[in-house]
Amino acid sequence: MERAGIPTALITSLSSVALKVGANRVVQGKRFSHPCGNPALKPEDEKAWRLELVRRAMQALTTPVTGPTLFEAPV
Repeated sequence: MERAGIPTALITSLSSVALKVGANRVVQGKRFSHPCGNPALKPEDEKAWRLELVRRAMQALTTPVTGPTLFEAPV
């Protein structure tokens, strides 16, 4: 898709692997078993965390990159 001009972003907890295989935009997920969630948070806080994660992925899609780039997870 990237070669066709369509930007992609990968949300993963295995960011080192994604970067090594050449994924251009890697968004750091939370944990291996919950890359897109944080079950340690209260439900309303987890919803806010997930929303911020998606916002970071959307920001990654609009950020020009020249190679594998890591975008940090929400705190």
